[in-house]
Amino acid sequence: MSTLGGMWRRLWRGIKPASEWEDPAAEGLWPRAILRLSILFAVLFAGVFFAFWWAGSAVRFSAARAADRVVPTWNISGVVLDATTHQPIPWARVEDDPAGQPPFFGTDADVRGIFSLATLAESHRVRCSAPGYTPRLLAIGRAWFLWLPRGAEYLKIDLTPLPS
Repeated sequence: MSTLGGMWRRLWRGIKPASEWEDPAAEGLWPRAILRLSILFAVLFAGVFFAFWWAGSAVRFSAARAADRVVPTWNISGVVLDATTHQPIPWARVEDDPAGQPPFFGTDADVRGIFSLATLAESHRVRCSAPGYTPRLLAIGRAWFLWLPRGAEYLKIDLTPLPS
């Protein structure tokens, strides 16, 4: 018996080689084998479909990035707080780090320090600043091997007041 044959036998316990079948219909092996192979086929089909979808999304994102036509698909939401008083900082600016790779996206927090920024899914940094506070850089996004075309994350950003 070949190694591949032994693997299939271990994988599909209860299925005998054709040479050992006396009456397959009587033993009820055919319905079980068909069900198991159908499930295996469905799982493999879903896995291949997911791999093609993920690869296509990555290629579309890369092509759009190269052509400067990217659409922000990563949503960062959160709150900007004073590091000493833990009070919200109104109208704080949250934006992609200007030292990074364009395009840059940005937003302002509201009167309660709450913000929502749509940006790119790739790993990069955002800069949070407000008058009277030391700006802060934060890493966001995902590494390429964990990358999916859409996503979200929540940040609680503490800004340190400038010394008076």
